[in-house]
Amino acid sequence: MDNLRENTPELSKIKKENPFRVPENYFDDFSARLQMKIEAEKKVVPAPKNRIIQMLKPAIGLAASFVLIFMLVYWPLKTFSPKQVAENNDSIVIEEYDNENEYLNLLESIDENSFYALLDEPVKSVEFSDEELMSYINTNISEYEIYLGTDF
Repeated sequence: MDNLRENTPELSKIKKENPFRVPENYFDDFSARLQMKIEAEKKVVPAPKNRIIQMLKPAIGLAASFVLIFMLVYWPLKTFSPKQVAENNDSIVIEEYDNENEYLNLLESIDENSFYALLDEPVKSVEFSDEELMSYINTNISEYEIYLGTDF
């Protein structure tokens, strides 16, 4: 303690009493002030909330989420999907068909004259090398299918 007084004379000058006090006559009229505040809070009527907005808030949120999903999924797919190519200003559109149903829909949409014209075209024979045939078989046919197709 002596070291403290020698090193810090200013701290030793500070009185050792509680600096916190209640204002004078604070509790004399406390109950009257409290009663006035309680009555003032009772008189304030809360503003009525708009019921229509409360009822529509979930629907608006749902619609906004659908719009967001549409914007994040449909537009990029539409933008980056392969473009349709028209040939000789005809109404025939050439596209890549990945499955059989799309091919059948294309055949159904061809008119009779175009179909007969396709049948009358001479068949072009294409010859494949042994390596090309082997690579096709390896990629498209399983060993089990090859086994089923062999006759002993």
